[in-house]
Amino acid sequence: MTADQISYLRTREWHLNVIVENGRGAAALREEENEYWSAADGRVRILEQRPDSPTAEHSNRGSGVEWAPGLPTDVPGLRAYLLKDAPAASRGVPETLVLIASVQRLHNQAVPPALARAFFEVLTAQPDLMRTGEVTDRAGRPGVGHAFDFSFGPKRRLTLIFDETSGALLATEELMLEPGRLRVEVPAVASYVLYLEQGWVPGMSDRPVASPAR
Repeated sequence: MTADQISYLRTREWHLNVIVENGRGAAALREEENEYWSAADGRVRILEQRPDSPTAEHSNRGSGVEWAPGLPTDVPGLRAYLLKDAPAASRGVPETLVLIASVQRLHNQAVPPALARAFFEVLTAQPDLMRTGEVTDRAGRPGVGHAFDFSFGPKRRLTLIFDETSGALLATEELMLEPGRLRVEVPAVASYVLYLEQGWVPGMSDRPVASPAR
């Protein structure tokens, strides 16, 4: 890609929609399909499409954007970057959770292949990220799962599904292992994100001509 090209990303996502009744929450998954355009100068455009509502568009222009092609692709350098704003150890936030959250944050734009491989190597080097074996994501793509259990409130499990050959992140899942105050049977999916299509385009309304799902 060149400096003036635009990052394009398409996702399909499911998130738990919570309604509180009589002091307790009832929840159901809500599906949406999103398209993201991002530029190195901070321009962002997002289209949100849900089955039961009109397409919503959001755009802004900020500064200090985390531009994926500018990130380090060596494992030590990338790991240090992902942890640079981590909470102090005294706050008890697991390092692996910080790394996963940082990688998820940076997957709102196209990820170059060398960076995808570096993300994979940084995360899978964590001893408490458990390999769960071969899986198929909701788009029917084969991958390998790695899971991390954590407790901030009700216990949850984060699973990341990778293409093991390229290291590309195909999907993420957050699973509730304890219900807390929600009226759900556990285990229950709290969110699921498919990274379906990415590429580099000339403008903020353009889409890749032929960009296969990763």
